[in-house]
Amino acid sequence: MKNLTKVAAAGLLSLNFASYASAESGVLNDAGFSLEGVEVPAVAAAADSGAGQAPDVDLFRYFGYGQELKAVELEQANKSFKGVADVIVSVDLASIKNAYLKPNITFTTGAGTKVHVSGTKAANCPNGGNSCADKEKFFLVLTTDKGQSFFVRAMEIVNAGIFASGSKTVTIDNERYVVKVLAKISAPENSKLEIKGPRGVALTATLKQIGDAVAAKGVSVQLSKTYKLAYGNEIVQGPQGARFTEKMLVLMIPFPVVDASTYYIFDASDIKPAGAAFPSFEKGYGFKLQNGKLDVYRI
Repeated sequence: MKNLTKVAAAGLLSLNFASYASAESGVLNDAGFSLEGVEVPAVAAAADSGAGQAPDVDLFRYFGYGQELKAVELEQANKSFKGVADVIVSVDLASIKNAYLKPNITFTTGAGTKVHVSGTKAANCPNGGNSCADKEKFFLVLTTDKGQSFFVRAMEIVNAGIFASGSKTVTIDNERYVVKVLAKISAPENSKLEIKGPRGVALTATLKQIGDAVAAKGVSVQLSKTYKLAYGNEIVQGPQGARFTEKMLVLMIPFPVVDASTYYIFDASDIKPAGAAFPSFEKGYGFKLQNGKLDVYRI
């Protein structure tokens, strides 16, 4: 069972799924998404509650990120910055904002709406604090091409033999879609997401396939290794549900994806026009953010 806690899984519905996650309309409009309510059936009970304790299932690490890194402002950045030739990549952040919510893992409703399936991780725990296992922070996200996002708390849809049996129902275009994850203990990265709709199975994909597709939406950056650079709103959860915040995050994701512990996450507000470096990141590289353009360069 310990293999489940080592799953290769590197990368907002309400916590009780009876009400939808709310967010300030300005934040969501800026992000380009809205949140819809999700109708949820009861989770099936384990076949035999006395058969054993549920394993410490942690299948979703492809969808999260590691600890946020602290920046050191480069006050003398202009002296060490040699010129355009030292810029490794320049990114218009608006062009990739929350793009990870629309990877190429999709299904289509009977009304013709395309639905993208991705995964993400809230910055905190279901009770609003930070004293919980990482697995309690993961969400699967269903995002339509109309800009609606449905967030499903990942640990509530895990099926692992007699130890766990769960599913949630999402209603899109007045059609009901049952979402579940079929855990594969011997190879957790091959655990499968299954979505069934009114016409049968609408989508199956492994968690690794989804995690790789999410990361692939980022911009390629070649340093000592290859990264995918992503950008989006922070997500937090609490007793009343989950929501986007105004805090913007920049992620550097080693690619191909290994797991969330290898992600690097930066608070975009820490990256100054004068330049910033992150001591816990690769040495010899700086970041500059001005007028919505992010430069990664050698220092």
